[in-house]
Amino acid sequence: MSIIHSYKNSEEILKVSDIYNKYRESFDTLITTFQSKVLPGLLENQYIEEIIDIKFSTSHGKYPIYRVKDLPRTLFFLMPIGAPTTVGILEEIVYAMDVKNIIMYGSAGVLDRNIAAKKIIVPTKAYRDEGTSYHYMPASDFIDIKNYQKVSKVLNELNIDYVEGYTWTTDAFYRETKEIYEERKNQGCICVEMEVSAVQAFANLRKVKLYNFLYSADNLDHSSWDKRILGNLSIDERLDYFILARFIAKAIGE
Repeated sequence: MSIIHSYKNSEEILKVSDIYNKYRESFDTLITTFQSKVLPGLLENQYIEEIIDIKFSTSHGKYPIYRVKDLPRTLFFLMPIGAPTTVGILEEIVYAMDVKNIIMYGSAGVLDRNIAAKKIIVPTKAYRDEGTSYHYMPASDFIDIKNYQKVSKVLNELNIDYVEGYTWTTDAFYRETKEIYEERKNQGCICVEMEVSAVQAFANLRKVKLYNFLYSADNLDHSSWDKRILGNLSIDERLDYFILARFIAKAIGE
C-alpha cells in the first residue's frame, strides 16, 4: 500500500494526551520559525521570555518555549526543520498550550531567479512532496493555504513588497533534481521549502489556523545551485521577520 492511501479517519493509538498534560495557562497564538540564529537577538532585545516550567522534546533533547513579552497570549518556539518533527512538536504545543493560531515563517529556495533575495513570499498553495501530510488528509497534489489573504493584507498595510505563489514542500533537499524542478516550476511553484504543506494539513485536521510567510534565500533557477543569502542574514534582518510575525499576531488578535 503506497503513501497515497495512508490517511484513515480513525482513532489514534498514541494520543498527545498520553504524553503531555494541559498547561496551567492557555494561549491564543504561536509564532514559530526555523531561524536558529535569531534566538540570541530576541533574548537580548527582550522580545521574548522563557516559560520555565514546560519544555517540548525531540529525540535530541528538550527545548524551551517563550512568551512574547508585549503579547502575553502569544508564544514563540524555535522549530527544528523538517515536516515530521515540526508537525509532531506542533501537536504537543497546540494541545498543551491550547493554541488556536500558528504563525510560521522561514527561508525558501526560489525557482524563479527574478524573485530577489530576502523578498517575502506568501504561499497560496503547497505541493505535497512530503510524507507527513498524507496521514492528516486524503491524497492530493496540492493543498490550499487557507489564510494567505490575511497575511497579504498585513503586508499591504505595512507597505512591504511581497509576491504570492505556490510553494513546493519537499522532504529531500538533496533530491531536488533538475527534472523535478522543471515539473514543479511548470505546475506554478515559485519556491521550495520543507514544512508548509504538512503544517497546513495538520492545521486543517486539528482545527487551528495557519498564517505562513517565507523569505527568499537560495536560488535553484541557475546553472548550478546559488546559495545567495542562505544562512547569511544579519541579526537585525532576522529580527525584522520576527517583527513582521508579531504584526500578524496583533492583526489576527483584533
